[in-house]
Amino acid sequence: MPTRVLVPLLLALAAALGLVLGAVLPGSPSTPVAGESANPTASSETSAPEESADTNQDPSASESASESPSGGEVSEVTGAGGGVSAVNQPQPEFEITKLAPGEKPPQFVVISFDGACSNDIFRRYMDVADQVGAFYTFFVSGLCLLPEEEKFLYQTPGRDAGSSAIGFADNSEEVVQRIANYKEAYEKGHEIGTHFLGHWCEPNDGAVNSWGTAEWESEFEQDSMFMNDWAEINGVSDPQPLPFNHSVVQGARTPCLEGQRDVMYPVFVENGFTYDASNAGMLQWPVKNEYGLWDFPLQTMKVSGYDRSNLSMDYNFLCAQNDCNQQADQATCDNIEQSTYDSLMAATDALYNGNRAPFFFGNHFNTWVCGAYTNALTRFITEASAQYPDLQFVSNAQLVQWLEAQDPAVLNELVAQGAQVY
Repeated sequence: MPTRVLVPLLLALAAALGLVLGAVLPGSPSTPVAGESANPTASSETSAPEESADTNQDPSASESASESPSGGEVSEVTGAGGGVSAVNQPQPEFEITKLAPGEKPPQFVVISFDGACSNDIFRRYMDVADQVGAFYTFFVSGLCLLPEEEKFLYQTPGRDAGSSAIGFADNSEEVVQRIANYKEAYEKGHEIGTHFLGHWCEPNDGAVNSWGTAEWESEFEQDSMFMNDWAEINGVSDPQPLPFNHSVVQGARTPCLEGQRDVMYPVFVENGFTYDASNAGMLQWPVKNEYGLWDFPLQTMKVSGYDRSNLSMDYNFLCAQNDCNQQADQATCDNIEQSTYDSLMAATDALYNGNRAPFFFGNHFNTWVCGAYTNALTRFITEASAQYPDLQFVSNAQLVQWLEAQDPAVLNELVAQGAQVY
């Protein structure tokens, strides 16, 4: 077995020992509290076939050079094969204004993408972001960076090695293109987070809800390895390195929103996370949980034209609008697209003229129902940017920066407004 395969495999095997069983589901929209059973069409999130995951581990150093976002040279590149920067390079500055008591905050909208693998869909969303000055969070599925031929490097918690509900990259050429996408996104100021790896959810064996501390630690170690060592794993001898390494990741959305919070949150904190985006919640200002992590939830919002509410994610909308079916005739697709756009605009308008709480909307790189969600979201980003002068599309990481810069008394006043009703 080649050294580049044997070493990561041994590390992953060592990290993956130990299984602890248990189950906790996120709460439903009517009671958005982690730990209660959920209606799958109301508060559960399921990945798209296009999605894939990523892993990462502390690698050995090697020499290389590349340009940083500011034009300076990255003198050292770390990771087996030299595929990532030893130091996370600076991103464009995010300007923050500290609020005075009683002053209205900007209207923040946070668009995040689970999986974030497809090149065509990446290009479309990046083009829109460039047009309006928007920033996103890409929750990268680490197996996007692991080619099918190397799938057995992934030591799947609770399942056979190489087991994934969302597949792997087709080949190393596809991985190289995805690396180029993440490099571009980071250099333009977007955030790279994680959606972890194999995406096995209830009721499957080895589902995320069954993971104990050892399984979560294994996911982090492998997530790090697959990102930091992407060049060697994919046999790329002269890589264009990422301007960051896995230590830049400061938040996640877990697969299907699953995971026992009292088990996973201590591991999140140990790995430097500042927030989690895996819970259900309401249209209100976020607070930190007992572990010191900001809680950035999917929020309960109205689904226009369907006389119901659901969580603010494309898949949950699909279940409300089309019984979770990914195919539909053109008329149904058109109705879903208009409903989604109207829903996004209505929630934004209510918040903008109400408590000004950040609006979180989660997505997959998908082409469901004739691309209705991609069409609706790109239209929303463009038109909301034009309609609301002080609306800002920001990443989760940028929102953390803004919240941390505010006077706690001012934040308490915002939180005290409660949930927005519309």
